[in-house]
Amino acid sequence: MNACSNGVRLMDAKAPVRLLDRPAEMAPARAAGERVVHLLDMENLCNAADVRGIDAALTMRRYIAVVRAAVGDHIIVAASHHNALASGLAWRSARLLPPRSGVNGADEALREVIATEDLAGRFTTIYLGSGDGIFAQDLSALAAAGMRTHVVSRSRNLSRALRLSAHDVTLLDRPLSTKDVVA
Repeated sequence: MNACSNGVRLMDAKAPVRLLDRPAEMAPARAAGERVVHLLDMENLCNAADVRGIDAALTMRRYIAVVRAAVGDHIIVAASHHNALASGLAWRSARLLPPRSGVNGADEALREVIATEDLAGRFTTIYLGSGDGIFAQDLSALAAAGMRTHVVSRSRNLSRALRLSAHDVTLLDRPLSTKDVVA
């Protein structure tokens, strides 16, 4: 530490880097032929109608750590108009869908992707970051088309219909160690 003329002590240049200043560390690229898409509803994953930047960033780190999202995975994020900025800044490498507001705005944006983008023809696996039952039939249809389906949700947000329609379910509620969220 250095002292200034007014008695304030300044930290040395080698101060530790803040947690969120480091990019999140993705898992290594997947095996050849394995293509993965992640469809994420930010309000649902953050368990909040109003998502703050810190909440979006911490949720992104938790999601990557728990799911082991890999380099080369295609990540698509949906949020309402007042959460789009926080979501986009937290998931800089993701495709941010045009914001939609309303009770099911993000859900409808993600359902449009499912309906119009031939996910089963382009990907082998889908991770759906939401617990909303509105996706149950969509996920069942993707599974019937040959995709491996995973739901990622918080336990209190996970609908029974969605849980039953997925091959696998991952809950974000489990505690993580510091090494899980620090890249």
